[in-house]
Amino acid sequence: MAAGNSVQLDDKELEDVRALTREVDAKLRRIHEITMNHVRGEKGKYRPKQARFIFDNIRVVIEDESGCGVYEDPPGVCRPCRPGE
Repeated sequence: MAAGNSVQLDDKELEDVRALTREVDAKLRRIHEITMNHVRGEKGKYRPKQARFIFDNIRVVIEDESGCGVYEDPPGVCRPCRPGE
């Protein structure tokens, strides 16, 4: 595919990608809830605005209206974001 060109997914691929997207969305929202609960020390009332997933040594960086938190595994911790994350 040449850079800048769009490709329409066929019906089966589109159905698969939309189903996967719904699953990922729900799971990232749950990770946001758990992470920010630990980072803030209370249940959050904010919706996630952005999430970044880093493969291998897993890091899920979640941002919402009140800040940024990270789930990192290993070691399996929730923590505030570091500068530049």
